[in-house]
Amino acid sequence: MAATPNTLTDLNNLAKDYWTNIYVQAANPEVPLKAQFGRLENAQFTGRVWIFGVKTMIGGGSANAGANANLPAASVGQYAQGQINIVRTYTRMALDALAVEVTKKQSGSFRPALAEVMSDRLQAHDLEVNRQMFCGSTLGVSQVSSGANSTTQTLTNGDYGFGGVSSAPSNGGTGTRHLYINDVVQFYSCVSGVANTIRAGGPFTVTAVSHSAQTIVVSGGTPNTTTGDLVVRATSSTDNTVAGEAGGLSVGTLDSGTFETINPSTVGQAWKGVRLTNSGTLRDISDSLVMQTIETIRARARMTPDLLVCRPGIVLKYSEIFLPLRRLDGQDVQLKGGYKPMAAVIHAGGAIPVIGDNDCPNSRLFFINTSSIKLADVVGTDWADMDGAVFDRVVDKDAIEGYLRKYWNLAWIQRNANGVIEDLNDVNTIDKVA
Repeated sequence: MAATPNTLTDLNNLAKDYWTNIYVQAANPEVPLKAQFGRLENAQFTGRVWIFGVKTMIGGGSANAGANANLPAASVGQYAQGQINIVRTYTRMALDALAVEVTKKQSGSFRPALAEVMSDRLQAHDLEVNRQMFCGSTLGVSQVSSGANSTTQTLTNGDYGFGGVSSAPSNGGTGTRHLYINDVVQFYSCVSGVANTIRAGGPFTVTAVSHSAQTIVVSGGTPNTTTGDLVVRATSSTDNTVAGEAGGLSVGTLDSGTFETINPSTVGQAWKGVRLTNSGTLRDISDSLVMQTIETIRARARMTPDLLVCRPGIVLKYSEIFLPLRRLDGQDVQLKGGYKPMAAVIHAGGAIPVIGDNDCPNSRLFFINTSSIKLADVVGTDWADMDGAVFDRVVDKDAIEGYLRKYWNLAWIQRNANGVIEDLNDVNTIDKVA
């Protein structure tokens, strides 16, 4: 029962209507962060990369002058050129033609066959974009905590791959948090915290996920991994070490390393995030740590953070400190996209709303100036329909398919206006279990 031209036309129209009239209008409660950043402007797109200006230092030269004395010499601030790659995020969707036609005959419409699958694909796309907004420099979606020559791989605490070289990961969170059945992955050795050498075999397809045991089972071969290896998202012909990932909060708030082709050792502290760590040892969050981070950002960037982002467990831990005083309190604030913060931190400069995001790495509290991070979005999330059609027939199959695409990245234009407190005690029970 093949899809007819009329069927394809009807499904294309339904897909566009669903996207425009339903999904775009609804705020996905799981992905609040991506709605908070403005679009990148005054930048040059070359077809492969975005190029934009970054101010790294205020110009000096202000001075008093007496009567008939020379005025101060003209001066200007210091600038550097930032550069980011375009990340191409895709989510594919296929429909069995038999299911489409049967649904049409039984209910009089293709919509039931389309809506459920489309909703699932759109949600998956949103969640992957949201995950990459927190990405670090590792390029890993997770990290192996106990290497094995086995189709079952253990990823305890490996979320985002924050562990060391040839050592078990720590403080990232549930290692299977962002892995799903039918994901395709590749395994890489980890050198200096970054995916380095591809392991033999693969790519591998995830066939089972256990969040309670933090293990995945794969098919397509038997991976032979070493403790500390990174798990990288992949397709049948490439992976994210080649395609790249977005410059998310975890890498943007680092206090060292070349970022957006700018070396902080050359331009100074203006290109360093404000980062408070405890060398991997967990400690309780305190008001002193929070206020120290806010004031350090104000001193270095002359800006006050306007958004805090963390997992819900961090907010709960912080709220325990102020139960009698209620200094940490919910505010009648509405964020961009219609989202409501779960709390607000009160300080001398006012209130900073707090977003609780389950995609955020464990044990971290991010301090963000939303005006210092821009969304470099070429076309926005949309169906690929360059020929006017969302769906096309699948060659040699009784099915039709289409795919969502997003060409994007995050452009950091003032890095020292942002910061992070790491190594915080979290409420780990607020997480995926299965």
